[in-house]
Amino acid sequence: MADIFAEMVKNYSSMGDGWKNLSLVKDAFALMQSLPDTLPGEYETPAEKGALLSQMLYHVDETQAARFCIKVREEIARLSPDDTCNQTALTMLKDYIDESIPMEDFCKKHNRLLKFDPAERSAEYEAVIPEVEKAVAKALKGHVRGMGFCFAYWAAKRAELANRGLEWNSPSCCNPGVMFD
Repeated sequence: MADIFAEMVKNYSSMGDGWKNLSLVKDAFALMQSLPDTLPGEYETPAEKGALLSQMLYHVDETQAARFCIKVREEIARLSPDDTCNQTALTMLKDYIDESIPMEDFCKKHNRLLKFDPAERSAEYEAVIPEVEKAVAKALKGHVRGMGFCFAYWAAKRAELANRGLEWNSPSCCNPGVMFD
């Protein structure tokens, strides 16, 4: 478990490698589920186990794996029912995947300033995003990550999603009038 967490921290700290944590978080969660709610010398209470799960989620973009992260957050709620931060995040994720909630309402409720493509709320998007991010990282290997990189990244991501039958618009397309670098 320590090795998985160390790898997740390294990926999260490395520009462009955070996507690698999408599979690591699933491995870590499976391992944590196989352990009891208390484990002397590691975590003494169920709430401490829940806190470890929360730390694990800190190293992923939860919206890229919302359905999986809901499962993790539901487990955290079971272990630590008084964790209001977890409850807030769980509500946000459930609202995020609820396509019946208009994006404008979601953004307003959860203080999101930037709109996103509705495709990002779908199970289909979530299922392919690890492969897409891996392909984008490969395509942009060696590309300077400075001013304007976001446009190269978004173009590569759009192309990879299109290869998988998903139409996606970048944040710059979804937020006209907002300047991105």
